Amino acid sequence: MSNEARITSIWKKQKGFLVLFFAVIGLWFLFDARTGFPQSNQRWLAYEKFKNEEHLSEWPVFSKEKGWNETPPHKFYKREDIVAQYLVSFFLFIASIGTFFYWRSQIKRIYRWDADAVILPNGRRIPFSSITKINRKQWVSKGLATVYFSIDGHPGKFGLDDYKFERDPMHQIMAAIEAAIS
Repeated sequence: MSNEARITSIWKKQKGFLVLFFAVIGLWFLFDARTGFPQSNQRWLAYEKFKNEEHLSEWPVFSKEKGWNETPPHKFYKREDIVAQYLVSFFLFIASIGTFFYWRSQIKRIYRWDADAVILPNGRRIPFSSITKINRKQWVSKGLATVYFSIDGHPGKFGLDDYKFERDPMHQIMAAIEAAIS
C-alpha cells in the first residue's frame, strides 16, 4: 500500500485547460483590437458613404468585390472600444500566466503519511498527536476537510481534498488521522 496522495490527472487537465482558455480568448480579443475592429470600421465607412450618396443598390456588388460580407457592420468601433479590447486581452494574458504558474506549482504536490504523522506537500510533518480537531462538514458531500493542529503552542491547519488529490489515499489519510485522534 502506497502512503502517498498525488494530484489527480483530471485536476491537472482542468487547470491546464484553464491556462489555454485564457490564452486563446486573450488572442481573440487581441485579434479583434488589431484586425477585426479596424476592418469592420472600413466596411462601416464604405457602407455609410454608399448610404449618404444614395447608392445602396451598388453596395452588394462593391462588398463582393472587396471580399466583404454584404451585411453592413452593426456599429462603428470607437477608439475606446479598441482600447478596451487591448485591455481585456492584456488581463486575459496575465490571468493565463498566473494560472500557469499556479498550475505548475501544484502538479507535483504530494501528501504522505506514516504511522505517526501526515507529511504535507510542503514537507512539513504534522504528528497525529498534535491534531486538535477535524472539520468534516463537507467531507461526505464534497471530499473537503480542514484539519487543525497545534505544535509547540502554534496553531495551524491544512486541508484535505479528495478531488484535487487521489481519492482513495485521501480517505486513507483521513482514516489514519481519525484513528490516531480517537
